Amino acid sequence: MRSGSPALPLPHGRLFASWSALAILASLFVGCAHAPRNVPLVRSDPTAGYRVQTALGRSDGSGLMVALFFSGGGTRAAAFSYGVLRELAATRVASDRRMLDEVTTINAVSGGSFTAAYYCLYGDRIFKDYETLFLKRNVQGTLFRRCLSPINSARLLSDYFGRSDLAAEYYDELLFHGATFGDLAKTGGARPFLVINATNISTSTPLQFTQDQFDLIGSDLSRYPISRAVAASSAVPLLFTPITLKNYADQVPAADSFLLQSTGGSDVFAGYRAALTETSRSYRNVVKQPYIHLMDGGLADNLSLRNLLDAVTLSGGWESVLERLRRRGITKLAIIVVDASVEGRQDWAHREEIPGIVSVVMALSNSSINRTNKQTVALVEDSLALWQAQRAAQRIGTDDQPRIYFIRVDFHASQNSAERAFFDTVPTSLFLPPDMADRLIEGGQRLLRESPAYQGLLKDAAVDQSARIARPVPALSP
Repeated sequence: MRSGSPALPLPHGRLFASWSALAILASLFVGCAHAPRNVPLVRSDPTAGYRVQTALGRSDGSGLMVALFFSGGGTRAAAFSYGVLRELAATRVASDRRMLDEVTTINAVSGGSFTAAYYCLYGDRIFKDYETLFLKRNVQGTLFRRCLSPINSARLLSDYFGRSDLAAEYYDELLFHGATFGDLAKTGGARPFLVINATNISTSTPLQFTQDQFDLIGSDLSRYPISRAVAASSAVPLLFTPITLKNYADQVPAADSFLLQSTGGSDVFAGYRAALTETSRSYRNVVKQPYIHLMDGGLADNLSLRNLLDAVTLSGGWESVLERLRRRGITKLAIIVVDASVEGRQDWAHREEIPGIVSVVMALSNSSINRTNKQTVALVEDSLALWQAQRAAQRIGTDDQPRIYFIRVDFHASQNSAERAFFDTVPTSLFLPPDMADRLIEGGQRLLRESPAYQGLLKDAAVDQSARIARPVPALSP
């Protein structure tokens, strides 16, 4: 070897240099990797932004209002809720209107939020491309491969960028194409008002992606990407990481819209009102909660029905809610709950071996979700029953208030035991074989169609429609 020759042979030297370059590049990615942050409000304006009050201002004179609630459950829930949308689109309530056209709000959690967000953003386009784009695509496999790519692996080493942030990028690329809640606001009354739900893991309470909720943290929802809201709502523990929001309540005066006073007397919502007020006040303490970390909405409410309880509580009870609807000409309120939750297989319960950590976490999660679902449904049904009993005791007629149809569409409503068993075997994942997706879509359509409460709604709507045809409203005198 000549004097001055390198200590390492040239190939090894090049390999060392290549690895050094990769290490430097990786460190740069780690240093630069930071998830997008929500922005503060420039000023507080209770009349501006994506708010349910402004979205529900329309009235087409049909007298019917439909509110949808989509549960979580990965692609299983997305396909099942999509089937319900298809059935609503196929149902005519007038010569020029479908039942789907009467939907004013869609509240969604986790897997259901994909379907809800896509429909609220794009409308009937969902029936042309959604199955191919999402329901029958291996989203889970793509996310896994992206996590393993060299660049993304380096980005994921950052303390400020996690797997849910990477998922949000993919959801945006695949479905939402940069759309924000400001874009949803531009649709006005043409499409239902969307409420995506996540869970604040510090308080174990739901957080809704609405401007009313974002007022509490002094943040501007209109500039927030829909893809990140969906990623937060579907961030299943262990598989995904939290989506983080910055609390700006110390920069913009916090809203008091959730700070409620007792109405006195017998009040089924007293305990719920107190909890809601405590949660809203917690956001004002920026020192204690400067950041809000969000995960799967199903951890707090897998049916998103607590949004309904929030609305009723904030309005002062069912009587107040229905009186407002009556003044707008609403005669029927249909609440359709689409529940794709499953009992879950517990094979380990039949074995002596100690269950693994994943089995334990999944079992606890499923049990908690199913228990919370039953409690939430019971609270809604009990509050309705109490309101009706109070009206009867006070001899208040019921014909003057809108009639409520509480319609549940869930796997276990199937009369076919083999079909119920099939539904319970469908995994909670972001990939299903196409034939399984088809069965879920068809199941959602059929179970809604066969629901006795839904059939009652269709019957009453047909009677009302024929009455309008037989007795047209007279023209106003000049």
